[in-house]
Amino acid sequence: MIVLLWSTGLLAAAQFAKLTLTLEGLQAVYPAAPFALAVSGVSVVGILCGAMAGFLVAKIGARQSVLAAVVLSACVSLVQGLEMPFGAFMASRIFEGMGHLLLVVALPTMMAVLAKPNDKPVVMGLWGTFFGVGYALLALVVPSIEAWGGLRTVYVAHGLLLLAIFPILYARLPVVMTGDGVFPNVAVLHRAIYTRPRAFAPGLGHGIYTSIFIALVAFLPGVLGAPWLTAVLPLANLSGTFVSGFVARRVAASHLSIVCFAVAGVLFVVLGLTGSIAVALVALFFTGLTAGANFAAVPELNETAEQQARANGALAQIGNIGTFSGTPIYALVAGNLWGIVGVSVVICAAGVIFAGLAYAAARKSSAMSAQIG
Repeated sequence: MIVLLWSTGLLAAAQFAKLTLTLEGLQAVYPAAPFALAVSGVSVVGILCGAMAGFLVAKIGARQSVLAAVVLSACVSLVQGLEMPFGAFMASRIFEGMGHLLLVVALPTMMAVLAKPNDKPVVMGLWGTFFGVGYALLALVVPSIEAWGGLRTVYVAHGLLLLAIFPILYARLPVVMTGDGVFPNVAVLHRAIYTRPRAFAPGLGHGIYTSIFIALVAFLPGVLGAPWLTAVLPLANLSGTFVSGFVARRVAASHLSIVCFAVAGVLFVVLGLTGSIAVALVALFFTGLTAGANFAAVPELNETAEQQARANGALAQIGNIGTFSGTPIYALVAGNLWGIVGVSVVICAAGVIFAGLAYAAARKSSAMSAQIG
């Protein structure tokens, strides 16, 4: 069941990857349009609606959320296989963003609920790899599919895979959360999440991490004179994310995240002094540890499935803010090793300070709840 849910997550990652890997084709189809916005359209939905998605999953149930999101995403991908104006294509990306958001909130919530208590950190570490693994797999197959059938064939293939997995999910997924509660207004909803450290602390750590990862993969290989690192840096990061689950069995994930931010910050300073590719890989490994720890901190700090769904909503929302903002910040110093190192050190320091404070407040709140219980 865990593997099935994680595999569905790979198809959610493909909602980003299929656009990133076909940008040249999109430019040819929409030469006068801001085609790059089609990639960020999904991120914008996550930024605006992440917290609401967490509440929605808790209200209608994780099973229903996954099934609805898979159907919506499949239909959108198949429609994207048709010729259409750029405005219609952008609208399809907004709808696809809704499906993506439900998946990245509901899937890890189900995985945490279904895992044995001692396995929760490992399972969350596995979940943390879905984005990188999804990208890597699509990078292997998309060029061949696009060369064979063209741009639209890639989108149709994605839709067909989603349709293929739907009956398996329908037959196998258990009921996780039956759904309850009245949907509050947006302001009340956000206040309920962002005044509760146990709900937003993992998301804050994750958002700080996401502002680093994609930008470093984009800019670091160039300044180190090693273009081949574009493929290797994500693997180093993924290794850390997966290993974090096993480490979090012995070290609280909320502590592990902050320690790894600190270690990564030191390693980035060493990278600036040495320009060493080996140090760059180790630094990415430790940022990966941070990523997995933030995912594992959700079930550590939130006991019920409903609480975990809302925390995953905050994680998706703040994570998308980091993804959206990180690359433009790094672009200001692109081509300068110390510029990239300096930004990375500042971001890691922000992780230690701000995520550290949020996690400390979350642990204090969790301890008080345990005493009352």
